Amino acid sequence: ITGAIHFFVVAFGSLFVGIASGVACTVYFWLMQGCQTPLVEVLLFFCWAFIPYYICDGIHWSGIVAVVATGVIMDLLVVGQKHSLSTNESPPSTAMENVEGGLPFKRAPRRNVFNKEGHLSDIAKNHVHFVCELLSTMMETAIFAYLGVFLFSYRYHWNLWHTFVAIFACCISRAIMIPTLSLVANSITRVQNHLRGQKCRNRSMKKKSNTGGVVVDSNMQIILWVAGLRGAMSFALVENIPLYDTVTGEGSRLKPELKAMTSATIIFSVFVLGGHTYYALDKLGMTPAQQQRSDHEREALLKRKQSVETFPETFPENHVRQRSTHHD
Repeated sequence: ITGAIHFFVVAFGSLFVGIASGVACTVYFWLMQGCQTPLVEVLLFFCWAFIPYYICDGIHWSGIVAVVATGVIMDLLVVGQKHSLSTNESPPSTAMENVEGGLPFKRAPRRNVFNKEGHLSDIAKNHVHFVCELLSTMMETAIFAYLGVFLFSYRYHWNLWHTFVAIFACCISRAIMIPTLSLVANSITRVQNHLRGQKCRNRSMKKKSNTGGVVVDSNMQIILWVAGLRGAMSFALVENIPLYDTVTGEGSRLKPELKAMTSATIIFSVFVLGGHTYYALDKLGMTPAQQQRSDHEREALLKRKQSVETFPETFPENHVRQRSTHHD
């Protein structure tokens, strides 16, 4: 019971710290919008990302969970959703104009504190995406290099039964969670489409209610099961487990076994499941070329249907159908 209580305290406490840090970061960039150069925005963005980790690490909570929660909030509210970058709704960054000439700052029109467009300038957004991609690639390379170098060292205690249990548990848990979460996501999408359709009918707008949202069908769920790799995050979590200390009585005596089980799961998911991802996509008809071909065929059928409805006399099959109907 004590272990379960400690688990929930650490999990929800770290999640709360991450969400609170993300909200505080959003408020900060909202207040300072237009007052900072893109370089300062990028630097402070990553400083805010490290704050929840050090807070949770100082109180012996999970800094990784806090960083993930903060990253989700910052991506949605500080950086903004990606589709907003391609629109012209948000004004360009006018944080400073003619600084050399000594003119004062010129603030951009202030948005709502919680919106989908974010509070970074366009230049800062591009730099943040580039730096995040660079750091993620470097860290993943370092993790897999470490995994390969120390795979058969004394720090790992390999056991065939443990390896089989770890891989089997990973596959089964993924097979349970993906359909469950897909059902929840599809239900939310249907509710959003229903509410959107009601708003459109109230405003007398000619818009279908089933045009928005993404439905996770069975083929997509299979691809998610195959392509859901286990990598840097799982390895970092198992490395964060402390070794057993005979003085304090804290830590785990099974850390070498846990590291071996985690490494086996990573190897299986990367090489076996990851290697079959493309073949699964091709078998299910979800490769980019097949998707593009099906989109073109769908557009051609739609255009043909619209042309038949608009100019029925130009299509001979309609005359044959009309004659057969009149004859009957």
